[in-house]
Amino acid sequence: MNIANFHKLIKSLQGLNDKQRLEIESALHQDSPSESISHLLEERLVEHPECPHCHSSLINRHGKTQGTQRYRCKNCLKTFVAATGTPLARLRNKERWEDYFYCMIKSMPLREAANHCDIALTTSFRWRHRFLQIPTLLQPSTLEGIIEADETFYPYSEKGERHLARKPRKRGMKAKKAGRSSDDWVKIVTVRDRNQHTYDNTFAHVTSDALTKELEGKVQKDSVLCSDGFKAYTKFSKDNELTHKRLNVSAGIRVIENVFHIQNVNSYHSQLKLWLAKFHGVATKYLTHYLGWFRFMDNKENFNENSLFKIQQQLVGT
Repeated sequence: MNIANFHKLIKSLQGLNDKQRLEIESALHQDSPSESISHLLEERLVEHPECPHCHSSLINRHGKTQGTQRYRCKNCLKTFVAATGTPLARLRNKERWEDYFYCMIKSMPLREAANHCDIALTTSFRWRHRFLQIPTLLQPSTLEGIIEADETFYPYSEKGERHLARKPRKRGMKAKKAGRSSDDWVKIVTVRDRNQHTYDNTFAHVTSDALTKELEGKVQKDSVLCSDGFKAYTKFSKDNELTHKRLNVSAGIRVIENVFHIQNVNSYHSQLKLWLAKFHGVATKYLTHYLGWFRFMDNKENFNENSLFKIQQQLVGT
């Protein structure tokens, strides 16, 4: 814009009312999501200087690359930027991240999100799994009080693989009957307390040792574990000094003392499967990413006027 047009613009602003003035001031001071994330990344590096390659704190500014501050480590002599080592490393089109966050909050499939953001399908796939890396790692630090545990089964899928070790299934073919010993199904164990703190993960084999390893330090010893009659939960409760309320579901005993049941976990599983159905099948190797995404979506505290800022903070690891 030349100087003459700039002065005309300034003159035209004199007739604005108070509301319009506030809107312009807000627009001038409001950072885009990409700028906010970049700012958070830079702040983190200033407060806690660390090389992403060798973790040394001896770093120096080392010029700029494409408008982004670059750093150089005195120890390993490698260069990096603030996004190096985060899920955002080497991702482009920053101005479209906000739209893509919106698509994720709305649980859009890959193609729909790609069309909405006007990006390639491959870019949509790459962004989704980059952004899902952080929610995958977000597990509750503590489970306490009345805790419910149960597993559900999801079809084993090699969606997207071009070289299979078996004959490909035809569309519409059904997997074998779901069960704890079937290789056609992935076991998803969910442990959830009455405060809606939820742990879930995929298991090759659901055993007491595997449960103890995964939940080490997460379950308080004075808690009550509610489960079905599966022996792994019984031994897990004994090994971890938990009171165990064992439901005999096959005999129709689904509630004990009007308090102890696993209905919350069963409801969570039902909602999870309905949500996963939106994506027309999820490859097993990415299933834990989607479990983390659903945990984030299930936590109502994550959805308010600061939702986008929370996502940004998690992405940069602050």
